[in-house]
Amino acid sequence: MTKKTALTLWTIIVSVALLVGCKPTPTASPTPQAPEAKLEIVSDEQRVTLTWEDIQALPAYEGVGGRISSVGHVTPPATFKGVTLEDLCGLVGGITEENSVSVVAKDGYAMTFSYEDITTGGFPTYDPSTGAESPFDGKLWVVVAYEEEGAFIPADGDGPLRLAILGSQKLVTDGHWWIKWVEKIEIKQSLENWTLHLEGALSEDMDRGTFETGAAPGCHGTSWTDADGQTWTGIPLWLLVGRVDDDNAHEDGAFNDNLAAAGYEVKVTAADGYSVSFNSPDVARNDDILVAYLLDDEPLPEDYWPLRLVGPGIGKPVGNITTIEVVLP
Repeated sequence: MTKKTALTLWTIIVSVALLVGCKPTPTASPTPQAPEAKLEIVSDEQRVTLTWEDIQALPAYEGVGGRISSVGHVTPPATFKGVTLEDLCGLVGGITEENSVSVVAKDGYAMTFSYEDITTGGFPTYDPSTGAESPFDGKLWVVVAYEEEGAFIPADGDGPLRLAILGSQKLVTDGHWWIKWVEKIEIKQSLENWTLHLEGALSEDMDRGTFETGAAPGCHGTSWTDADGQTWTGIPLWLLVGRVDDDNAHEDGAFNDNLAAAGYEVKVTAADGYSVSFNSPDVARNDDILVAYLLDDEPLPEDYWPLRLVGPGIGKPVGNITTIEVVLP
């Protein structure tokens, strides 16, 4: 071997050794940073504000649940961990049959749970593979969740705190209960449950929770201020008609414009049997005929409760509404 060859081999060996020595040392993945979150809980007597650390220190419940949207889209069941709504209410004195509980998100969206909802968990359940109703005999828990599948719920997603309906089986519940971005829990005097019967090509008994979801900001909620300065909030009549006018209850185009143009009658009936009727072309996509459930942001007074037909597009308002019927040819 010549001196030149030996020198070249030595140079290669030294270069390789230096490269190996400069190889970066693997580092452990950083521990996920705990989110910043606060949860306010309010009753007539007390008010507490929990930090993220406070929430983590409370007894936890872990269960399985998924949700189905109003248009039938299923979010498959996953494992969530959090604190039950019943335990959280206990921090400010607890709840009785005379109470209801409002859970409020940072964007103002809110849902109200009855005492029975929270303590017995009798929510309708559905098969996650078909979306068909599938009754469940076990208890379902209303939970303010902070983990999904073992990880924090991202604040830029549905977290850091979100409401979940959980149990021991892989079933789904109505999505309007699954409030994201939860920031406040408020214990109030109980609100009586009610249903609105919709009748047409389909039939539906719409409960208070479903109606309130549709009337929420960012969904179908509409407001109208009358000549006395009172603000009525609810859902335009035509959107409710669209749920039962044909076999498309929830998907895009649920309101059938062609059917409305051809003509049918929309009949709105009160608890005492009084009713008013409209021709479908007058109802079609008309936001000025409103089925209201709030007056100045409060539930309707007894004379009108639970729903009242109002708006500049009608003659005499109709209170105590129980039924909306699409009278098809």
